[in-house]
Amino acid sequence: MEQVHRARDATTHEDRRFQRVDDTLLVSYSISDDFAPEFTETYDIALGGMAMLTNAELARDAPIAVQLELRGDSQPILRLSGVIRWSRYDPLLQRHRTGVAFLDVNDEMRAHLQRYIDTLHLLRDMGML
Repeated sequence: MEQVHRARDATTHEDRRFQRVDDTLLVSYSISDDFAPEFTETYDIALGGMAMLTNAELARDAPIAVQLELRGDSQPILRLSGVIRWSRYDPLLQRHRTGVAFLDVNDEMRAHLQRYIDTLHLLRDMGML
């Protein structure tokens, strides 16, 4: 049974469009100009989107403005627009796990994010993370 789960997980991972990296990044997000930004952390990020923790369930397909602070990077904070793809309550964390798809990412932002993801993979391969 365990091998079936691993095989299914591997297929899911390989089917993803973008390489993902598990990392905790500081993120602020806003779902409307009427609300103050919320601060939280990501736990999974790729060029196409990210997963983060939220205190409330966010509506599927709702627009979201995101600001990512990439640790140790001299580049300015990344400002991205996106859309909520899913939001599920995690009883162990007592928070919602929420998936965001990035929209309209320009080449400069994409390159900046890809450099960061590549650096994280390299540091993990070297045993530094």
